[in-house]
Amino acid sequence: MTIHKKPVEEKEHDSEKYRFMKEQVRPQQKKNAIKYAQKAVSVIVLALIFGSAAGAAFYFVQSRLGADMDFGDYLVETIRPEATGQDDDIDGSKIVRRSVSQSDIDSITNYDHVSKKMAAIGSSYKYALVKVKGVMADNNWKDVNSDDGGVTFGAIFSITRNEYIIVTDSSAVNGTDEVSVEFFDGTEVKASVINIDSNINIAALRVDKTNIPIATRRKAFPISVGSVSGTINGSNVIAVGAPNGIMYSVMLGKVIKSDIEVSIIDNQLSMYSTDMVSTSISNGIILNTDGNVIGIISNHYTNLTGEKNISFVSINSINDMIELLMRGKNVAYMGMEGKDVDSAAAAEHSISRGIYVTAVYSSSPAYAGGMRVADVVEKIDGISVKTVYALHNVLVKHKSGDEIKVEVSRKVKNKRKNITLLLSAGSMKRSAVKHCRFPAI
Repeated sequence: MTIHKKPVEEKEHDSEKYRFMKEQVRPQQKKNAIKYAQKAVSVIVLALIFGSAAGAAFYFVQSRLGADMDFGDYLVETIRPEATGQDDDIDGSKIVRRSVSQSDIDSITNYDHVSKKMAAIGSSYKYALVKVKGVMADNNWKDVNSDDGGVTFGAIFSITRNEYIIVTDSSAVNGTDEVSVEFFDGTEVKASVINIDSNINIAALRVDKTNIPIATRRKAFPISVGSVSGTINGSNVIAVGAPNGIMYSVMLGKVIKSDIEVSIIDNQLSMYSTDMVSTSISNGIILNTDGNVIGIISNHYTNLTGEKNISFVSINSINDMIELLMRGKNVAYMGMEGKDVDSAAAAEHSISRGIYVTAVYSSSPAYAGGMRVADVVEKIDGISVKTVYALHNVLVKHKSGDEIKVEVSRKVKNKRKNITLLLSAGSMKRSAVKHCRFPAI
């Protein structure tokens, strides 16, 4: 700002010259001082207000968590992605501290507690499990399990007055000359094969009770068979045996796909897939969270259950067959595969409800009796059968050599004709046979 003065004023002494400026500055400084004082008072008042609020909040949190707890224990330090290098080189400015709520803590604690409890259930099952060893005499007494580096589990299904009955995968004993089982404490005894069912890939073994040390017998116990009913997607399950190829290992997981239908000879299996990682040597049993067996691990149907997922056969699907195996018996054999024809499929294709035959095995009783692919099985022994499982339930009541009357509906010259077939039931003990398949309806 330019100040215009009269010429006479320009000759005044310097002290007089700047008197006006000094007089103008002095009031301005006073005004600024007042303004700063007001701001300081405002800051102090706000600090008191926020300090009181923070103190009240801290008191509330302390009262909720407990006065004896250190709130610092519930702060989690995380490092931003750009922070790299060794621990000593971590820049403190790149550390983010995030608080964990009480509900988060409760959830983490509960999850950890449940996981440990499930693992404890699986670990306790080691007393109901054995390692099965099959030996081939013509191969220099080589353990059949040593080729792939895995081991095969065995589960004690029954303990009688004189013997232990053990169920295992049929691969452990197929083609072997001698079988032994090793208990949890390293005790190894010989076992004899009661029966094998290659249709469900299960074998039953017998161990003389007198060959087992008393100390081992005191701890060993039979498995508890449960039911897969209620097991749905998301259900927690426990895999024991050798789920990763290592005996007595325990894996925890969840069911990711339930009720997978798998067609086998004269029957249908219900299978479940889990989120546990499978290997080619995975084997064992599946428990629910109550500690009951609900399935047996199977790698035979990976095209339906997933190549990388541990899957299991529902115990409900095979329990009756296991019971027969343990008694040295077999399910009567027809030699066909089929799919259920529900009411919707029956209406769409103008056929009756029953079992649509998708495969007939050559040299089987079904083939010899005249059954063919595309037949629809309606009755067996006069009993209506609308599902493959219903057919299986009828066959369970028969034995090898029994005559079975089967009523089928067959397409002849674009018309459906009812035909009655007489079959002579065979034995489930069989070798690989050729079969013919046609696309299902």
